[in-house]
Amino acid sequence: MRIIVNPAANGGRLGRKWPRIAERLAEWGLAAPVVVTEAPWHATELAAQAVAEGVQRVVVAGGDGTVCEAAEGLYRAGSGELAILPLGTGNDGARTLGVPTDLEEAARVAIAGAIRAVDLITIGEHAVLNAIGVGLTGDINDRAIGIKEAKIPLLSGILVYLLAALASLFRYRMQKVKMVAGDGNYDGTMLILAVHGGPTTGGGFALTPAAEPDDGLLDGCLVEEVGPLGRLARLAAAMRGALGKKKGTHEVQAPWLELHFEEPLPAHLDGNSVTLEPPVARFEVVPGALKVVVPSPSSHRPDSGC
Repeated sequence: MRIIVNPAANGGRLGRKWPRIAERLAEWGLAAPVVVTEAPWHATELAAQAVAEGVQRVVVAGGDGTVCEAAEGLYRAGSGELAILPLGTGNDGARTLGVPTDLEEAARVAIAGAIRAVDLITIGEHAVLNAIGVGLTGDINDRAIGIKEAKIPLLSGILVYLLAALASLFRYRMQKVKMVAGDGNYDGTMLILAVHGGPTTGGGFALTPAAEPDDGLLDGCLVEEVGPLGRLARLAAAMRGALGKKKGTHEVQAPWLELHFEEPLPAHLDGNSVTLEPPVARFEVVPGALKVVVPSPSSHRPDSGC
């Protein structure tokens, strides 16, 4: 077992609190060599290296971005198991997998939870566990990163993304796209494209509430351009899991999806900021590509022990 820690997670709070957290984890039976990320995507390298050195289980202490990076590393390595200590801002990947937000419970799951094979979604050179956001959601993510880096006291979780969303709603400029997914397609303006393996992003915005992480399908949700008041209404609908009921929303379930566009688009991969370059981005499901450690179905509190 090896623990990957992102000290920058949750606005740098994890780095400051890690010594005490490590003591508590050891008290609960979770003690293993620790490696620390030093830059974006470093967790991908560290996870792949762990597998190459014979480590079977990689425990990620951090947020969705770090979890996604480690998942990509295990996918590239072709082996290994991913366990999560949800210590980031949104923790949507952990929520999708049923990993407890309580640290002690999450540690017990990491030690002795059950193994579940889940899908990954590939986009270019990357593999993503839970959520990809393109357009407005990519812009919101960029703003959320800035808010987290500002280290505003008492501002965490969905509040960070809600504040970022309010800032982006009236400033983001849409563009025309063509979406092709399975037998369906859409040609027109795009405000948001969510491509998910799980139901939520941004700490609880349910853009694809029906998504399952192991059904061999991606869930897509494209929202057409609307005015400022319409954007606010769709933000509220996303918080309720009702975005798909709004006019101008197109929902798809498919093993792959292509987006054709003419200008670079802001995007995020489980919170990791990227820019999609034209003319096309292809999203494709790899069924059962990753083994994750989840709560045992027979017990809420798995027995501890390594």
